[in-house]
Amino acid sequence: MSPQYFDTFGTRVLSGRAFNESDTATSTKVFIISQATAKGLFGNEDPIGRRLAQAEGENVRWGEVVGIVRDVQSVISDPSPVIFQVYQPMAQEPRPQNEIAVRTNGVAPIAVVESIRTTMAQLDPDLPVRKLQPADTTILRANYQEAVLRDMLTAFALLGLGLASLGIYGIIARTMAQRAGEFAIRLALGAAVRDLSRLVHISGVKLALLGSAFGLLGAVGIARLLASANPNMRMNSVPVLVGATLLLMAIALIASWIPARRAGKVDAMSLLRAE
Repeated sequence: MSPQYFDTFGTRVLSGRAFNESDTATSTKVFIISQATAKGLFGNEDPIGRRLAQAEGENVRWGEVVGIVRDVQSVISDPSPVIFQVYQPMAQEPRPQNEIAVRTNGVAPIAVVESIRTTMAQLDPDLPVRKLQPADTTILRANYQEAVLRDMLTAFALLGLGLASLGIYGIIARTMAQRAGEFAIRLALGAAVRDLSRLVHISGVKLALLGSAFGLLGAVGIARLLASANPNMRMNSVPVLVGATLLLMAIALIASWIPARRAGKVDAMSLLRAE
């Protein structure tokens, strides 16, 4: 990590210091650790000034903890995320391949890609610069498979909601149509139209509530099953479940209201003769 790493990525230093120009290959080896690392290794004690060992085979190198930063989440949707995070200065841990990050202000990141590539070529024409792209593009490409799965699940969910809506409407409307003879008898015996409408609505709401209860149980079960395979995808959104339930309830009320309206206008004597 370079001295400007945490400022570039917006990672807040909670305690101690960030890397600086004095952290060189000949100076004392230093580490910066995350909150979770500090809590896991040192508990409630202050880790600043404590020492950590970096083991590479039989070679063990000790270094000093000089700072604590906030925990960060990886851009990759990993079912087994790394909790402990340790940072080292680039000057003390050189590697053949490195990544550069540029923070823009007031300009779109894509607009500075070519200028960065040109600057790097001027510094070293033999140094290849690959995958120079905005951070949002990097995140999207890293989670491409999860995005495809999300879109597929969304499409299936919408299809299922549409089929459920059509099924609820059809079942309730057909059930009420089959009770037309009963409605005619009630009207002939002196029942008021509003009483008939209330009866139809109550029957429809009971059917809708029963179906919604079974549907919610099934949705929770399937959500847990999918979440076990994709722990980083949110499968149990309460607003989505509530919204879908309210939509199906509204469709059930409409399916009940139409037969109730027709029942109020029916000619009881003609319907009874037909029966």
